[in-house]
Amino acid sequence: MQLVAISEERPGNRWLARFEALWPGYRAWMGDAAFDPPLATRRAALARHMPELVALHDHLCGLLGDDPAAHAFLTGWAPPPVITGCSVAISPEEEPVMIRNYDFTSDFYEGTLHHGRWSGGPSVIASSEALIGALDGMNDAGLAAALTYGGRPVHGEGFGNPWLVRYVLETCATVKEALAALTRIPSVMATNIVVLDRGGAHAVAMLAPDREPVVLDRPVVTNHQVAPEHPAGDAQSETVLRCDVLTRLREARGTTRADLLAAFLRPPVLRSDYAGVMGTFYTAVYRPAAGAVDYVWPDRPAWAQSFARFEEGAREIPG
Repeated sequence: MQLVAISEERPGNRWLARFEALWPGYRAWMGDAAFDPPLATRRAALARHMPELVALHDHLCGLLGDDPAAHAFLTGWAPPPVITGCSVAISPEEEPVMIRNYDFTSDFYEGTLHHGRWSGGPSVIASSEALIGALDGMNDAGLAAALTYGGRPVHGEGFGNPWLVRYVLETCATVKEALAALTRIPSVMATNIVVLDRGGAHAVAMLAPDREPVVLDRPVVTNHQVAPEHPAGDAQSETVLRCDVLTRLREARGTTRADLLAAFLRPPVLRSDYAGVMGTFYTAVYRPAAGAVDYVWPDRPAWAQSFARFEEGAREIPG
């Protein structure tokens, strides 16, 4: 397993190489759902809800050529269900900092960092998912965002959560702007999206296809929403345990960013079941005011990235 970093002002040959390597897996995941609903319906949904991404979608489709299934996939509308893990916390210290673990299974991890100005707005550094979406990231306007699974296995009409993260990073500068977008765009599944801006404002948008959005200023988010609701899945992912560990530490007198980061790098927050329920592929420490992020592992050197100095290349990671 690798984490590959690519810098392109707009997606080009490097993006296309990743697409060609990863598309067979995504195509198999889409199955017959690639054509139901049809491409025209998906494009209409993108234009209605995320018009700022239409030009990006068209550009990517132009790069990869005539492949209706891929064009449908890249809209983000009506993808099949997928369940992930993840933990996020906002550091209690003065500088706005978001720490997050990305947890998933080895056979479906994309492993790409993209840096660029894809939609003509802010520059974005993001951990890629679905070749256009983002698991987490930040922009040079000072906004950071990260997703976690919302805990209930519901599936409805809407966009996959990586498209929601990509959208706010491409179009928003503040938590207020991000929440306005997240609470109006339909989500295909139960998902939590945590946002933090350079002024220190933070919130989590708890989204689902069968409920109205809920917005909280909760500084620790794992894999449930207002309360745990799916006992079997909650027990398997230990979402309550992880949330409690991080919340108690964050609220303890004298806790520093380093203390909080250390908790992300050990069990139960750090996960190791890469072939099963979920394993932690990286811990990201976002500092949106500084335009910097560190990708951290407990057993190998951290990888520092920033808008001032983005390093292309690759790092071996657990998996």
